[in-house]
Amino acid sequence: MSLNYVVKYEVIAQEKPNVIRHCRNCKRSTEYVCSDKFRVNANQKVVDIWLIYKCMHCESTWNYPILSRVHVNRIDPILHQKFMNNDQETIWYYAFQINKLRKLCDDVSKNIRYEIRKKKSESVPNEMTIRICCKYDVGLRIDKLLAEILGISRSKVNTMAKAERFLLYPNVTMKDKVIDNLQITVKGNWML
Repeated sequence: MSLNYVVKYEVIAQEKPNVIRHCRNCKRSTEYVCSDKFRVNANQKVVDIWLIYKCMHCESTWNYPILSRVHVNRIDPILHQKFMNNDQETIWYYAFQINKLRKLCDDVSKNIRYEIRKKKSESVPNEMTIRICCKYDVGLRIDKLLAEILGISRSKVNTMAKAERFLLYPNVTMKDKVIDNLQITVKGNWML
């Protein structure tokens, strides 16, 4: 009887991604950081909401559009209150809308500091399944994460992948980015 050893890890972003865009004051492309503040502007019953970014060099601001010209009745009252209160979880959610940010900026930083936390494990090892919880896209590749978790080099991870020692669900490759609810089964005996 072979038992499966299930280990849960959480990848936790330590910072929000910065954006690169042209600064009118600096007269060049510079890095902008999230100010952790929303700007809410209401004109009668129509609302505009932005997330404010600041240039790292001169403090000039750029407003990242979240909602534009939306009737106040079409906004969830709880979400509206979160915008008004600069709710941190909501700020992080919008700051990690990387695909949308890339369309509005020159680039989005890819080097986001993160922490990996082992949550819990169950059963006895013979085969190991790693479950990943990753709330935000930190730009981390699967092979790099596995190397960190297993304490081996990326080349060793890639050698094991070529030998089909890993089963990934959903069906992704080792070069893909880490996603939430990713499961990686390591075939054969493996001890952490």
